Amino acid sequence: MTINHTIMLAPLATALFSYSSAILAATPSTPSAVESITVTGSYLPFSLQQLPASVSVLTADDIAASGAIQLTELLRGMPGVSIAGSGSPGSLTEIRVRGSESNHLLVLIDGVVANDIGQGSLVDLAHLTTANVRRIELLRGPQSALWGSGAVGGVLSITTANGSDTTAGNHISATAGAGTQQTWRGSMNAVSQHEQGSLRTYASYFTTDGSNIARTGSEPDGYENMTAGINAQATIHPQHTLSLAVRTVNYENDYDSTDYVGTGLPADADNVTHGEQVSANATWRFAAASLPYESQLSLQYRKDENRNTVAGYEDGGTTGKRLQTRWLNRYLTNDGWQLAGGLDYLQRFFEQQGPVVFGDPNQSQHDTTSSVFAELGRQFDALTATVNARYDNNSEYDNATSYRAGLSWHATSHVTAFASLGQAVKTPTFTERFGYFPGSFIGNPELEPETSTEAELGIRFDYRHWQAQLSTYDTRLQDEILGYVFVSDLGGATALNASGDSRRQGVDTSMTYIGDLAEIVLSYSYLDASQNDDTGALAELRRARHQGSLTLRSDLGNDKVGAYARLAYTGSRTDTFFPPFPAAPETVALRPYSLLTVNLRYALTPHWSLALRIDNALDAQYEDIVGYQGNERRAMASVGMQF
Repeated sequence: MTINHTIMLAPLATALFSYSSAILAATPSTPSAVESITVTGSYLPFSLQQLPASVSVLTADDIAASGAIQLTELLRGMPGVSIAGSGSPGSLTEIRVRGSESNHLLVLIDGVVANDIGQGSLVDLAHLTTANVRRIELLRGPQSALWGSGAVGGVLSITTANGSDTTAGNHISATAGAGTQQTWRGSMNAVSQHEQGSLRTYASYFTTDGSNIARTGSEPDGYENMTAGINAQATIHPQHTLSLAVRTVNYENDYDSTDYVGTGLPADADNVTHGEQVSANATWRFAAASLPYESQLSLQYRKDENRNTVAGYEDGGTTGKRLQTRWLNRYLTNDGWQLAGGLDYLQRFFEQQGPVVFGDPNQSQHDTTSSVFAELGRQFDALTATVNARYDNNSEYDNATSYRAGLSWHATSHVTAFASLGQAVKTPTFTERFGYFPGSFIGNPELEPETSTEAELGIRFDYRHWQAQLSTYDTRLQDEILGYVFVSDLGGATALNASGDSRRQGVDTSMTYIGDLAEIVLSYSYLDASQNDDTGALAELRRARHQGSLTLRSDLGNDKVGAYARLAYTGSRTDTFFPPFPAAPETVALRPYSLLTVNLRYALTPHWSLALRIDNALDAQYEDIVGYQGNERRAMASVGMQF
């Protein structure tokens, strides 16, 4: 496999870094990032302790300690998170939060929605790497009032590093590694930080032969990923700041076909997906000198392009694009109230291409959404109150309203209780409305948007070496879109709104101990997710009722040594198996399993370091999707340098 698009950004990044010293002023400045402020849960500058919601945060130190290459490795085992992978690195990897659907989690990269319109508005975690990522926030619960359609189960916000994250001057770092299954990786990161602005460029490359996904055969399913980006900031006036973040991904992954005649299971095949992803966010920020007022105007772009080949022949693909303009304003009143509000204008474009065989699958669709949103908050002694609302006017559907209201009660300096009630919406996908390949799936343009309402209660505890968080929730999903229903009158499958409601109830909890020698994080989640139809309540597929993780970080009393270990447990789940026609689909059980990840680091000098990471160290045999074998044990040794 070869990748030749994003590679061109690597020399460009180096060139930009070389010239940045001449462009930017040389006066030192101080980093301004405040880690305690949420970037996902509010438009207002509230701390995580004030937020009336369950949230998990991974910092740059957490990411570096894990040695993870792909974000999947960091998210597995988080409270409320279910991950379903279909094989070795690069294979489709879905994430579900609190039992919601895989397209009910909104994913942001530097504020840009990264859900793939062409793939049912889900996010394939397989292609999200840790390249230049400095912070990850997972906010659980309905958040459409802030972020629009799709933020039903929660929001995953990925923030990349910019020049303001480091000290003044010029810095460069690089990593190179090799591992089992013919795995190779390399990365570079260059930054120039000065008083009037900053420039950061980065690129990473990852390739592996992978392992065999199918239960039978011996063909490994390989993967290749090139991720690169540029982050720039400039203060053109004390009141005016401009920023630009661009991130591109080019990838190729091998995948197996399905044996529809003999077994109904995956079988070795010469199939390849070529993909390209582009995210861009240009932002102007204005802060008034004499008034407690801020304004922010953002222009955002996202493209996801997928092309499939079968035995060397083109087999179709999709292209999804989002163009979004957001105007956000913040104002602080004299009596302590904080107000945020603004306008959104979104255009979505969907294209599908494929060979004309039993019908013409080629199509092009488009819709627009105009939105107005507002958020109000205030601190009342021991109480923090927030409420936000959003009104969406879509060109294809009835108008929709989302809201969320919450209270945080700071009972003591160490204990905070919170409660919230929210409603989120998810519009039907283009595939659900207009179909896929003729003869295999028929679109339903009469679909109604899904509506989710959730109530949540929780408590946080923070005292000396201990931190803990526990929350319980009850979610009702109305008009759930069933993505594949056979309708005899149509002579094929289509999408339908469910006749009954779906319920999700559960508990998310985590506890952290931060000692002199080690940091220990323990998490556990319980989930009861069911879907109601004419036959009664049915358990939702691919959701574990019990899951959790234990994470250990330590420097072993030595500033040159770093040790990291995570044991993630996934309980039993169910999935649907489709045997060859004319046999009826079957509900099958998937066995529970535990995955152990280990990462060891050693600093040779202040500038050079060594690391060894082992994934699935116990070589557990498991399946997240029936018939698709999970990752085998893998090891990666790497060397890093920083100047």
